[in-house]
Amino acid sequence: MKRFFGFLILLVVCAPQDGRAQEVLFSPGTFPVYSLVRPSTNQALVVGRDSRALYVVNLSEAAPTHTEIFLDLDGDGNPFLDGDGQPIPVVSPLVVAVNEITKKAVVVNYGSDNVSIVNLETQATEAVVPVGEPGGGPRGVAIDTENNIAIITLLNANSVQLLDLDTNTPVLPAPIPVGQNPISVAYDQKNHLALVATHGDASLQMVRYNLERNIATVVGNIFLGSGPLEVVVSQEREFAAVAVGPGRAVAVLDTSGLPATLAGLVPLNTAPGSVAINSRTGLIAALLPETRTFSLMDPATLRKLTTPSVFVGANPTHISANPNNNTLLVANPPRDAVEIVSMGFINYFPLVSDTSQFRTNLGIRNLDEQEATVSISWGNQEGESSRERTVTVGPRGFLQINHVLRFVMGASSVTDTSGSLRVISDRPFNSFISLIDNETQDPSLQVGVAQGSPRLLLSSSTNQGRFRTRLVIMNLGSLSAAARIRARDTETGEETGLVGGIQIPPNGFHVTDDVLGDLGLGSSFGPLEIDSATVQPMIAVALITSTERTGGFLVAAPVDLPLVTDE
Repeated sequence: MKRFFGFLILLVVCAPQDGRAQEVLFSPGTFPVYSLVRPSTNQALVVGRDSRALYVVNLSEAAPTHTEIFLDLDGDGNPFLDGDGQPIPVVSPLVVAVNEITKKAVVVNYGSDNVSIVNLETQATEAVVPVGEPGGGPRGVAIDTENNIAIITLLNANSVQLLDLDTNTPVLPAPIPVGQNPISVAYDQKNHLALVATHGDASLQMVRYNLERNIATVVGNIFLGSGPLEVVVSQEREFAAVAVGPGRAVAVLDTSGLPATLAGLVPLNTAPGSVAINSRTGLIAALLPETRTFSLMDPATLRKLTTPSVFVGANPTHISANPNNNTLLVANPPRDAVEIVSMGFINYFPLVSDTSQFRTNLGIRNLDEQEATVSISWGNQEGESSRERTVTVGPRGFLQINHVLRFVMGASSVTDTSGSLRVISDRPFNSFISLIDNETQDPSLQVGVAQGSPRLLLSSSTNQGRFRTRLVIMNLGSLSAAARIRARDTETGEETGLVGGIQIPPNGFHVTDDVLGDLGLGSSFGPLEIDSATVQPMIAVALITSTERTGGFLVAAPVDLPLVTDE
């Protein structure tokens, strides 16, 4: 008999709790066990285990609708037949992966030792293909988009099979032996490396294959201490996350080099059953089925930021992240539903100070009817975030934190520190800072910014007379921003000054105390264009002050400026 393993599907009966989520309901008997978000189309693919169907969910709608694609029938509603003319069974589909180049999905059917190939453009199943030997139990799948290969783990056969999706045939003569019970796989496209979570021997194994030589080998092994359940990789940010259920932790892997290395473990209070990464914010969410919630983590600091009190359903089994609106999709099989919950709300401040000249106060307003858990962290110019502190704000409440950098750092006196501030809440909120001159008590106010843009316009700047303009640019992207600042003649629009090649690391910032002076301009004023040659989302703020130490903030606005190349 095939082994499903008790940890794969956790059913917990409980009474409803407080908390709200948007719910996508499916027909009774669907039993949705897995979801995958397609950010480019703002769709979700949901696997119905008992209905033996794949559902395409339109997440752009206020009340998302879905289309049902049966995994054992072709586009005309006819079953697929084997060599003897008998219908090919499809039993217990569990996971799905997509090649966004070919627009085809691969659904793994655990109970029937095959996979269904689905054309997402025609929204029809094209083939049902056997994988492994009978009883092998295909369980995980990832796609090598460059070679159009599906990498499929065989849970009971302790191996991995490569399937050529151009021909729907095996790539190698035999599956690749790996550790015990390979339950999940992710593919690191940059390093051409399959990351295989082997639950039975508590490891993460790395597999490479050479198509020209027709060979594949295990090139590395990371012992995690207890059985991993799911591995996901962020191609953009070069790290992977592994849900280590029995170990009550999430392992973070550094995939910037070859082989991948273990950056560290983030401990949790209960066992994670699934893990997801928001590719835009770089944050990790780990599903906690026992407490029916999730924890939010920062891979850069290997810290848990918060465990929101939001209810994610009575029987959550799997999560995926939608970076388009910073939400999580949580599969609840017995309810035939997928819950859509916030992955946290974020505000950034590029410039905060705690010096002999300036102090910074932070104000937080909770916009929700329930208590908010808010984490606050300070970041330096290189993008390293640290000194995180957590507070709670009551329903529709307001909290002001005076000397916020001293609060974050646990200091009682001047810290002589400047930098950026990141504020993360599990409830909708807004926030602001007040940068106060300690001599004049003159406040400069700045509202928190949630998202960046590769093209910004600062409406005004000046270095005339008593005034100077201090500019701070923060990179919210995953690569160095390669920022440029450009000034133009206010009448002709001709370029009058350019500073390029400003390398700003991810989450880091660039600061100049006299931006117009840096541009080689004398006494001048006018707007400034800011863009990133590497198309990274940025935010920027100008602090315009006088010799009398009065002034205020001016925030750069996202605009659709043409990307002008340096000559």
